[in-house]
Amino acid sequence: QCGTGSIDPVDVSMPFATLTTPEQYEGMLVRFPQALTIAEYYNYARYGEIVLGLPFEGQSRLYTATSVVEPGAPAIMLAADNALRRITLDDVTSAQNPAILRHPNGQPFSLTNLFRGGDLVQNAIGVLGYDFNLYRIMPTGPADYTAVNHRPADRPDVGGSMQIAAMNTLNYFLTADYPTGDPLDNKCGPLQNMECRGWDSDQTAELTRQRTKLLQALYGLDAAVIGLNEIENTTGVEPLADIVAGLNELYGYEAYAYIDTGTIGTDAIKVGLIYRVADVTPVGDFALLTSAVDPRFIDTYNRPSLAQTFEENSTGARFTMVVNHLKSKGSACVGDPDLLDGQGNCNVTRTMAAQALVDWLATDPTGSGDADFIIMGDLNSYAMEDPIDAIKFGSDDTLGTADDFTNLIYDYQGLHAYSYVFDGQVGYLDQALANLPLASQVTGAADWHINADEPGILDYDTTFKPPAQVALYEANQFRTSDHD
Repeated sequence: QCGTGSIDPVDVSMPFATLTTPEQYEGMLVRFPQALTIAEYYNYARYGEIVLGLPFEGQSRLYTATSVVEPGAPAIMLAADNALRRITLDDVTSAQNPAILRHPNGQPFSLTNLFRGGDLVQNAIGVLGYDFNLYRIMPTGPADYTAVNHRPADRPDVGGSMQIAAMNTLNYFLTADYPTGDPLDNKCGPLQNMECRGWDSDQTAELTRQRTKLLQALYGLDAAVIGLNEIENTTGVEPLADIVAGLNELYGYEAYAYIDTGTIGTDAIKVGLIYRVADVTPVGDFALLTSAVDPRFIDTYNRPSLAQTFEENSTGARFTMVVNHLKSKGSACVGDPDLLDGQGNCNVTRTMAAQALVDWLATDPTGSGDADFIIMGDLNSYAMEDPIDAIKFGSDDTLGTADDFTNLIYDYQGLHAYSYVFDGQVGYLDQALANLPLASQVTGAADWHINADEPGILDYDTTFKPPAQVALYEANQFRTSDHD
């Protein structure tokens, strides 16, 4: 028979001395008295897990190493230090996609009892366990929860007379994704032989839910030009036309148009551009950077880059915007593996693409006749990584010369900017780099934190979710994507 007495919890603090330090507390009632940040929630909807982290002094989050320090030894050291500053807060159930999700404050998670990344959890109490290769707190009571990272009411004010933006849409497809093996599967891409992404054919509400959130986010951006990543790239299907139609319905007039490129490259996704017709007018044809233009830009890994020159209607001033989506770190490239320096798979592939990109822009590929260029989009490279350096060095590969590009996110937000959460750490893959003539005209640059800080349970997806989780959806801009 179990006893009837009480046990005083043992206070445990981070950083741990080693990765196995928590082993000595396994099976014991513990309390974590420090104020820890909610660092990750990737497995929250499915397994009820939240990662809590202890930031370094003077910081509010744990940062992806190569977003704040150089690759190699500095990044390896910081990543190792970060690993000693995290613990998983469990929900004491092994059920997948539970109807009721546990909030760190011990109450059910709901639309009126939310949390966001960066919020604080103090005095987490429970039994320390070890399951699925993670030390975790099995809570026996509520923790002290403090919301410190509140939802932004509006997009950040960056000043200036005209604003431009970029956004990763998280695979916006009009064509349904059918299960692998279904005869209707593999009908996306330029040759209509690739698997589709985004909403699922057996989850009929997903497209409407996804479209509603995306339109709310773009409407909230209200920018003169918006570059988009992860747009369906299928012959005969144009999601940009659908997006523009939806935006114009929200505005109540023909506010936006899009650059009609047709399919681009060979992948199932492409980049795209929409623009507000009252603010700017496209000048000349768009241009694409592909392997045919420069063999260093391997377009079977990187999505082709799209450049378009615009003229500001009120002043006649011109600038060229280039939207990009370089190869991800998630899978290896032939002959370009992860070198374990913090930059992940395919770093050489991305670096060569970045070098090709600035060399291409030096030729004025759209024939703009104007010196102002800006590179935006998901470069799948953090701020301190080689591809970003290659862009900053410009076409002469030398820093401190007239053809340099500058990192606008760093210039206006400093070292600790972020737009993405991965493995309990924040950083930014979504870049805005301007050459010096354009950078001198910029008044501000900011990330609108409507996605990265929001738990995925709030997104459009209904797969695996029981009705109670599906009901957590809101028809607003929050958790439109996983990138800010």
